[in-house]
Amino acid sequence: MKAQSMGRIHGVMAAGMLVGLGAAQPSLAQQGGAMSASGFTGWSVTPTARLLPWGSVSLAYDSELVGAPVSGLGTGGHNFVAGFGLLPNLEVSGRMAANTLQTHCYTEACGLRDLSANFKAGMPLDSALRWHAAIGMTDVGGQASFFRSTYGVLTYSPDKLDLSLGYARRGGTAAVNPVTALKGVFASAAYRPLSWAQTHVEYTNGKAWAGARLFAPAEWLPAGWSAHAGINVRLRGDERTARSWWSLGLNIPLYKVPTTRTVESSPAESGLASGAPPDAAPASRLAQRREFSTQGLPVSTPPEATSHAGPGLASSLDTSGSGIATSEPAPVSDDRLRELAEALRAQGFEDIGVGRMPDGAIAVQVNNATYNVNTADGLGVALGVIARRLGEARSDYRLVLTQRQTAIVGVAGRADCLAQWIAGKSPGCNPGRLLTPGATAVDSLVRDARWLGEPTAPSWSTMRLVLEPVLRSTIGTEYGVFDYSLGLRATVQQPLWRGAYAEVSHVAPLQASSDFRDPAVFGSQRLTSVTDRVLVHQVWRLPVERLWAPQARSAAARWGADAVTAHVTAGRINESYRGAYGELRWEPAQGRHRFGIEGGRFERIADSASLLPATSHPLLGSYRYSFTPTHTDFEVTAGQFLHNDTGARVGVKQWFHDVAVSFYVRRTKFDWDRSARTFAGVELSIPLTPRKDMTPTHHVQVTGTPQWSHSVETVVRQAQNFVTSGQGVLPGVAVLDRTFNADRAGSAYFEDNLARIRSAAAR
Repeated sequence: MKAQSMGRIHGVMAAGMLVGLGAAQPSLAQQGGAMSASGFTGWSVTPTARLLPWGSVSLAYDSELVGAPVSGLGTGGHNFVAGFGLLPNLEVSGRMAANTLQTHCYTEACGLRDLSANFKAGMPLDSALRWHAAIGMTDVGGQASFFRSTYGVLTYSPDKLDLSLGYARRGGTAAVNPVTALKGVFASAAYRPLSWAQTHVEYTNGKAWAGARLFAPAEWLPAGWSAHAGINVRLRGDERTARSWWSLGLNIPLYKVPTTRTVESSPAESGLASGAPPDAAPASRLAQRREFSTQGLPVSTPPEATSHAGPGLASSLDTSGSGIATSEPAPVSDDRLRELAEALRAQGFEDIGVGRMPDGAIAVQVNNATYNVNTADGLGVALGVIARRLGEARSDYRLVLTQRQTAIVGVAGRADCLAQWIAGKSPGCNPGRLLTPGATAVDSLVRDARWLGEPTAPSWSTMRLVLEPVLRSTIGTEYGVFDYSLGLRATVQQPLWRGAYAEVSHVAPLQASSDFRDPAVFGSQRLTSVTDRVLVHQVWRLPVERLWAPQARSAAARWGADAVTAHVTAGRINESYRGAYGELRWEPAQGRHRFGIEGGRFERIADSASLLPATSHPLLGSYRYSFTPTHTDFEVTAGQFLHNDTGARVGVKQWFHDVAVSFYVRRTKFDWDRSARTFAGVELSIPLTPRKDMTPTHHVQVTGTPQWSHSVETVVRQAQNFVTSGQGVLPGVAVLDRTFNADRAGSAYFEDNLARIRSAAAR
């Protein structure tokens, strides 16, 4: 009794010291949400109604498994949390709680080892953003739910305080953990008088804790980042948590989220005068689209001139807004055009063609092989070169940018007006008009061009070497918290003729954990040195518009007749299969909808893969809808997968600039199996290469990968959680979405990223 009393006295004294630290000076700022050990934004044990900022990721580590069962090895160990501000009113997170890291549970006492998912949805209740309400759930799904709670919480945030009150209901495996830490009525109070210090006290289920967080100075970190170290102490209650523990946290903005104002602003207010950031507000985007859009400004054009400029394009642009062309473009010499081609080559473009249209406009066509992370960067750089080289001549221009010699996007406008737009001014004429295959025949922009010599920097003269990591891993198994096999894939690609290239890919193992070494439990899945891909690809646009009469082709283009692209490939697709494969892609109108179909036939070639089907005949259909305001893609794929299991996958992909976070559910079934299996997972895609790759000027180009992806998934609603099942596997040789800027090539996407295009053009 005496020891317990002394412990409580020490706990109260520690809490008083922590609160006193925060009360020393007046407030400078109030900190937003940070992840707790339980997998939500809040304090050591209880949540608040605040959410992670939309577009941010938060990482947290605690030396305590808050809410873990007391039996076994207790609550000490390692608690890892990764959370995402996925949408404006939704945060999601994953939690890995483990008493031990690499202890084998079948041979030793490893304690708790649990991987769980959590979510919280909330919103502000007043315009001053002082009141917030949220609901959430911890440990969603799974069979052994050690940490499951459902809760609702209300938070009031005056200038220096966060006051929260809520109620939680326990769930999960009651026999394993009959009393979780978060249960019943809970409350918390936090005080942050300094930009670098915050204190809090909290209560739930008859227990109380206190803590403090110290934040790193903003100048120590990249813009928008925050990092903290914390300490927590138990004031009242039993050993459901340790007497004290420590924590670390890091918040990273993946991109700056646009504001939600809906009123239109003037060019100066919207950032047009000085150049808006890539995350310009919707009001800014509206102003930008008035100046650089798919509609353009009024024009006065002789009927015969438009026949050479492509559907709906003008060859003489209005500079006064009155509909009357006020000046004639100055002549552009052949030497000036050659200088333009060399300037484009210096920026890393290939297959560069420059010439003249019958109406006098300058025609430019380039292939993008350098700005692989985002085609918007390549488009902006090409426009910048045109503006600098042709701006003084006030020349009309027609630009077509291709990928694998397939037209992705086109722009038509006048160079001097384009230069004004790039400089942040408001031009009196049309700087450019965006065109994408979904609504216009982009190729027709330069179809009648008289080219000045052969294309500069032909793509066939440059061999590509693409380097990317390969990772196979398991998380939260009975053999370890994280086991892995890491390798490096080197892919040599040789462009051939238009739209065709050959590739050979070799994987070399680099490092592996002990459980991924032969003859350990995952040894058969380890990466080995193997040439796993030998393929020849052909990509081309299908001339579907020819099915219509010539007089109806313009209408057919508006319905997306020019947006049907095909890809075929043959050869060895991985270490187990070889065969042939094809895909079709259709992205009509502005690109919000994308339809696809793919299929092939493969035969097994590896004796070591005897458990796989001898022949594989996948056939899959897919659909994607892109919701531009939040940069969210909704995707569904259904049919027969690589290993001949049938089913569907449904997912949501959230883009943060060039980083994507996907959540998906997949359910498939083999013919010989009596029941289907359901999997749920999360996938992270990040670029592992600079925004501008190596310029291909020496016949060899070394690059990274523009989209490297890794996923973590688990079986849902099944007693046995198989480490791998081989279900729902894609063939992995599709290239059309990658060709079309990682499935971001519609006019809606480019219009939404006009500020990024202009920023690239101004470099």
